[in-house]
Amino acid sequence: PMAVLPRTPVRPLPVRLMLTWRQTPLHARVGSDQAMRIPRAGGIGLLGCAAILSAWSSAAALTQAGDDHGAAARIFTERVERYARLRARLSEPLPPFDTRRAPWSLLLTRRYLASAIRTARAHAAPGDICAPPVEGLFRESLAGAIDEIDGEGLVTGDGETLVDLVINEPVPDWALGPVPRALLERLPAVPAGISYRIVCDALVRWDEHAEIVIDALPDAFVTR
Repeated sequence: PMAVLPRTPVRPLPVRLMLTWRQTPLHARVGSDQAMRIPRAGGIGLLGCAAILSAWSSAAALTQAGDDHGAAARIFTERVERYARLRARLSEPLPPFDTRRAPWSLLLTRRYLASAIRTARAHAAPGDICAPPVEGLFRESLAGAIDEIDGEGLVTGDGETLVDLVINEPVPDWALGPVPRALLERLPAVPAGISYRIVCDALVRWDEHAEIVIDALPDAFVTR
């Protein structure tokens, strides 16, 4: 018989998420009345210099942004793979996750694995995987793709029920929503058995074997 590991205290995310869709624009456009006007007295030379400086600054900014995104992606990959290795080690004494097994046997395996992960990650907190540089990468990636999908694809729940996201804990099936393909294509790849899910306005890293929250990014689909 499998030993039942003791439950350990869990740390909830610092927000309770209302299941609503807030249609907040992700990009603010500068109006024509705010455009900078250059007097004609400056001549073509001034305009030419300004154009060259602007192009140089834009290229430098793009290069820096690319370097920052690459570093953030590496940090995320390292941390999520570390979690995957931990789960693989804890899964070794357990039967394989074969959907052809009896449902009750598969459920028992999932619960035992979840308990083992809670013990191993007793001090896990929101943001351990989605650290500040990684958070910026995810928010920019989502903002760049949000206009390509229908907002209804980001809605989970009935619009009124509250859901508490807690690291190492499950989420009701009805609250878990899929991430549209247009968004998945912009997000870093994750190991097998780990997926991205949507719960309210949060982007969740979900363990498909233990059926628990690995980490979450609150307010991922709205501006702050």
